[in-house]
Amino acid sequence: MAEYFTDLGIGNYRIIQDTDDYAFSQDSVFLANMAKLGVKDSVLDLGCGSGILATLALVKKSVKKATGVEVQEKFCDMARRSAQLNCLDLEIINCDVNDIRNHIAAESFDKVLCNPPYFSQDSPKASNNKGIARSESTASLDCFVKAAAYSLRFGGDLWIVLKATRMAELFVALENSNLSAKELILIYPKLSRGVDSVIVSAKKGGKSGLVTKTFIAQNEDGSFTQEYLQLYGQ
Repeated sequence: MAEYFTDLGIGNYRIIQDTDDYAFSQDSVFLANMAKLGVKDSVLDLGCGSGILATLALVKKSVKKATGVEVQEKFCDMARRSAQLNCLDLEIINCDVNDIRNHIAAESFDKVLCNPPYFSQDSPKASNNKGIARSESTASLDCFVKAAAYSLRFGGDLWIVLKATRMAELFVALENSNLSAKELILIYPKLSRGVDSVIVSAKKGGKSGLVTKTFIAQNEDGSFTQEYLQLYGQ
């Protein structure tokens, strides 16, 4: 185990991570920056890992309240220590998303952020911390969506990022949980490489109607696009 600090590029805020375990990805940073969050919002980060989404919601979007749920105790400890380091009021709950009803009240959050495991339960099962974070070991994508629907107030929004190959599965799960997809953002590392991941926002009890957008991170020469620089305020 070799812990290190990742500078968030906002003031002096930092996140504790571990070289031997799964660190947060750029997908999480994209999601935190693109999600529409307000200063009056209470935010739940489902499968929070080291707490990156909840942390960015607090320090960049100035939300009223943020809570993280994470099944792995080691990541919970890291997230709590990061919150203490950053002097943030961030509650971290150690539980499986399938058991969320025993830990938080129904319809108690305005927004839910989620970067669920990349790979489905059909993938080979992993035993180490990194593998558990990347593959569905205890909860499927549908379980994460159901937990989000339970946690959201009526009219609240889920913001979720995942690999584009699982988009169809996500839309089925949203429909089954009374979450109406409202915005789809296709993420291109480079235009020539095609879509890698997607960010989807869905409203609890919302009407049908989906807006599709694209986001290209890099130009073909490897330089960052203008939209990337604008997203990070550069």
